[in-house]
Amino acid sequence: MSTFKKLILLGSFCGVCSTPLCGEASVPQWLQDSTVKGFVSMYDWTSINHYFSPYDQYTMSVGGGLFLGTPRYKGFSLAIEPMGQSGLGTHASNPDLVSPTLGPSFSTLGQAYVQYKKYGINAKVGDVELNDTPWDGSDVGYRILPITYQGVSFDYTIGHDLNFYFARMYKWRYFNQEHYNRETAYSIYLPDDQKKSDGLLNVGLKYKGFVPGINFVKTNSELWFYNYYQYNRLYMLQSVNTIGKGPYKAIVGFQFMHAGKSAGFLGNVNSQLYGAELGAKSSFGKVVLAYDYQPAHPNSFNYGGLATPYDTITDSGPIFAQPVMSSTQDFGSGTAAGIKVDYYGIKNLFTQVRFTHLHMRTNPIFENYNEYNLILSYSFSGVKGLNLTDIASYANEHPSSNPNFYQNRLMLVYNF
Repeated sequence: MSTFKKLILLGSFCGVCSTPLCGEASVPQWLQDSTVKGFVSMYDWTSINHYFSPYDQYTMSVGGGLFLGTPRYKGFSLAIEPMGQSGLGTHASNPDLVSPTLGPSFSTLGQAYVQYKKYGINAKVGDVELNDTPWDGSDVGYRILPITYQGVSFDYTIGHDLNFYFARMYKWRYFNQEHYNRETAYSIYLPDDQKKSDGLLNVGLKYKGFVPGINFVKTNSELWFYNYYQYNRLYMLQSVNTIGKGPYKAIVGFQFMHAGKSAGFLGNVNSQLYGAELGAKSSFGKVVLAYDYQPAHPNSFNYGGLATPYDTITDSGPIFAQPVMSSTQDFGSGTAAGIKVDYYGIKNLFTQVRFTHLHMRTNPIFENYNEYNLILSYSFSGVKGLNLTDIASYANEHPSSNPNFYQNRLMLVYNF
């Protein structure tokens, strides 16, 4: 899922008018220095034999948000972002026929924070999005509204290539929730875990640039620690490297994760994940082979699966071998393998074909699961910020008497 986080690019506009007749002289300076931006989106979700069930889901919702930020004074500023979504009265009365994340109609204050931004520091206190953390990100998945958190976030840019991150979040708001709360995704999807959490803490380092002294190896490497209070602690090391100076470059990546806790809401947690990817890229596209392995731990949560309280049943996070319709870490230990082919040959159009195979232990559906995806994303050159994305997916399992699973997600988003 994280492949597409960069597909929809943010635009900006003058908050007073967009015509040439409106000159800067007629706009107060404080308003010129303010930030006014937003998004409007439409999401159409069709799910046939929804996750191998006898139900078909058809859900269409619209929504958006308006971000208002004050000018900075000695580095300080304020911002709010009201958001909302609505099904426009089109949804079926049977909840089994409606996507739970797109179905509710509600409005919320998605973001509201005080920010200090100066000398390479970017600190926020309040209701915020987390856009740089691989396991708690606000832009995970494909929904109308992002996940948001309540707490303190901090990042510091060291030079041009190195960033330090810290966040302490006490509450969150899920895709389909109006209010902030102390629950997690496990509270939503695990009937036996209706407990309140003290939130999360994360600390991370990211380096993105050329390897010092080696001008033909560009790396995107990160190191993270997470404390999911009452759940587990998670450690992550990941590095994806592009090698070469000519028109064709090799891609080599590896990742390691460990989650552990002797006692908590999920009982004993003990999990390791080892991953690798290998590929090649050029100006026309990219081909990547990916593999991940999680060893079994029979006396641990999910038979040795990762515990990710804010991403479970939501996103596969940074895992290399991941499908679109499911989350690799949610089905216990086992193996995942995949191939992704990107094509850039058509202007403004991103095309990806991917295949993923899961052999996981705790869910019989995913013991031999195959998923095929076609992703098309078009950015309109005539309207800056307008993007149309379609994700067509098909999944089957062998051997099985369950019907095959089809899904299509059509998203139209305008960032202004």
